[in-house]
Amino acid sequence: MAFVVNSSMKRNVLDFKVVDDRIRILRIKTKFHNLQFINVHALTEDKDEIDMEAFHHKMEKSYDICPSNDIKVLLGT
Repeated sequence: MAFVVNSSMKRNVLDFKVVDDRIRILRIKTKFHNLQFINVHALTEDKDEIDMEAFHHKMEKSYDICPSNDIKVLLGT
């Protein structure tokens, strides 16, 4: 899982965080607001309830740590 950033946009990248092997966050500066792209690779349905709940908790925590005035875009599979 990765982000591809055009070389002309590279200077606008404010931050990149690897939360774990399934969640990545890319923060981009724009003219009016900052954008947070949260890329998530979800667990398959055959995982047990405990793993699913832990994953969803980590995903919510990742969303919540993003500044509230940023525009958040959740991407995933």
